[in-house]
Amino acid sequence: MIDNAHRPDELGAVTSRHPVANGKRWVNASWALGIGVPVGWLGLWGASAVGDEGSTGANKAVGVLIGLGLAGLYIGVIQALRAVRGGPKEYFEVREHGLVHGSRRGPTVVAWEQVTAITIRTAERETGLGRQLGSGYRCVLRLTDGRRIRVDGLAQRHGSLGLAVLGNCPHASRLTGDEWLQKAAGWLLAAGAACLAAAVAMVLVIVGHPDRTVTDPGGIGLSHDVPGLSDGQLYLLSGGILVCVIAGVTCLALFVRARMTRG
Repeated sequence: MIDNAHRPDELGAVTSRHPVANGKRWVNASWALGIGVPVGWLGLWGASAVGDEGSTGANKAVGVLIGLGLAGLYIGVIQALRAVRGGPKEYFEVREHGLVHGSRRGPTVVAWEQVTAITIRTAERETGLGRQLGSGYRCVLRLTDGRRIRVDGLAQRHGSLGLAVLGNCPHASRLTGDEWLQKAAGWLLAAGAACLAAAVAMVLVIVGHPDRTVTDPGGIGLSHDVPGLSDGQLYLLSGGILVCVIAGVTCLALFVRARMTRG
């Protein structure tokens, strides 16, 4: 969609052009889904086959398979969505007086004075997977009308693109991407404590309802075992404990990161 206030030709001559390798995104989506779907299915099948009597090693293996499957699904879906949104001919053009972002939706034209904030993050140690996914570099431009333009490592010569934006927008705020941590630090601490407290409460519920042996009345000495909780309740509580522990630890880790960043 072309910005009503500007057209590409009004921004002057093209300084540099940066095509985006969306074809690589489709490759990424293909291998990620090709791995994630069968591995995740294998993990779910293993969980049902192992049941309650599986060994610790078997349960860990099932957990690893399910985790890998979920990771593959996440990467595949995200890469496919970005490829569809950008289209086969997505590009960025740096011009004398602004930036043009061409995508499936048409060119978005941005004058330099419309950029209010710039966030650039570069991985300290980029891996081969990071280069393949484009996750080792991230540049976000926040505009006066609230829109955002995102550039990642799959844009050709993305580093020079980011430097061009920085050089042409001295008025824009430089952000690190961690500002939201400072604002949400208190909420993160509270959420982490609440999640861990909920996990402890569910553990106490399980401990407080042990299996017991009941003797039939009548003096004939027959007895039978009565479970403290049903299988469904145990599965629900166990899953809740796992989710709460992961969420709690994540929130507390983000809180610690916010405090270290502030320091």
